[in-house]
Amino acid sequence: MDIGLIGAENSHARHFCAAAKIRYIYGADDPVECARLCDEFGLENCESEDEVIAKSDAVAVTYRRGSEHYAPVMAALRAGKPVFNDKPFTTDLQQAEEIVALAKELNIPLTGGSSLKGLSALPAIQGTIGPGSTVVISFAADPASPYDGYWFYGMHAAELCVLLCGRNFTGVRAFENRGVVVSHVSYPDRQCILVTAPQSGDLKISVTNGGETTAYALPLDYQDVGPGELVAMAQTGRPPRDYAHYTKAVELVANIIETAGCCQP
Repeated sequence: MDIGLIGAENSHARHFCAAAKIRYIYGADDPVECARLCDEFGLENCESEDEVIAKSDAVAVTYRRGSEHYAPVMAALRAGKPVFNDKPFTTDLQQAEEIVALAKELNIPLTGGSSLKGLSALPAIQGTIGPGSTVVISFAADPASPYDGYWFYGMHAAELCVLLCGRNFTGVRAFENRGVVVSHVSYPDRQCILVTAPQSGDLKISVTNGGETTAYALPLDYQDVGPGELVAMAQTGRPPRDYAHYTKAVELVANIIETAGCCQP
């Protein structure tokens, strides 16, 4: 199976080259890194996104800007190719819904988003969360990022919130203070608080139940998660999760940006 890669600037491009059988690449977003990856991993440098899609059995879209994901992801799905759509899945809820709708209509498997949701420590943490829990997720995000602002890294915390606490959030309120964004995500029976800052480097999660709090520092061993999901999905034809995860995560980030009144570059 030959996998095509669209996008070279993101560090995730290198992760895919190191962990999966990448054969083709289109990397106009960073020609220097694209040439480096071609030399190091023996890739064929293609002239366009369409060329990568046509030649590949499966496609990974790793552009840093989620606003650039929609067109190549839709083109790959229409061509019948399984797709990994990196985070942020999109920066527009309607586009996310259209991607999911097309994948379902054509029965072409789709995966992607933040690979942090594949961290091995998360299932045990999830098992401690129940009615009455308060969950705090602390990670990096820069509302002034040149890569679509809060969308670029804020999606990590949002996807972890949706994974750990569920898709049925009922309200979102957020505020920003000198780059630190605090978001309160309400559920019928629990609360999740996201605290993101440009200078944060670690992923930390706490769970409070009945007045007792347990804090976790999670190793960021995510580099093989996305490539592994794409390869397994392409081989089996089965996506690793319900597509509603992606649309609800996009909806959550959009709500954070709207209520905080900031977070755009």
